[in-house]
Amino acid sequence: MKIVFFILLSISVSNAPALVADNLVNAIIHVESRGYIHAHNVSEDAVGVLQIRPIMVKEVNRVLGFDKYTLQDRWNKQKSIEMFNVIRYNTPNPTNEKIARNWNGGPNGYKKTSTLKYWQKVQQQL
Repeated sequence: MKIVFFILLSISVSNAPALVADNLVNAIIHVESRGYIHAHNVSEDAVGVLQIRPIMVKEVNRVLGFDKYTLQDRWNKQKSIEMFNVIRYNTPNPTNEKIARNWNGGPNGYKKTSTLKYWQKVQQQL
């Protein structure tokens, strides 16, 4: 008797972001906070390993279509990486450069000359 098991793995956009923590996100974490979970830039209210500002939480929830993340989630490394990956997976024609520059400068950050220096810092960590 032959038994065959089929496993169906269904990943929605809202679940996929938790899956990836790779060289790019690790490089950005290093540039943003050197990995310090309690990092806090008071002047921008940017917190956590990825220095997430309130506007980014709002943007991530807008992209998802519902309020999944809170301001408190910025202090959690895994949830911060999930938010990063929401932006990553929703970047059209993604490259590491485009993703990093958008992380630093918003949805059109890759077009801003102000994000070039940031990209150079990330590249040094890759």
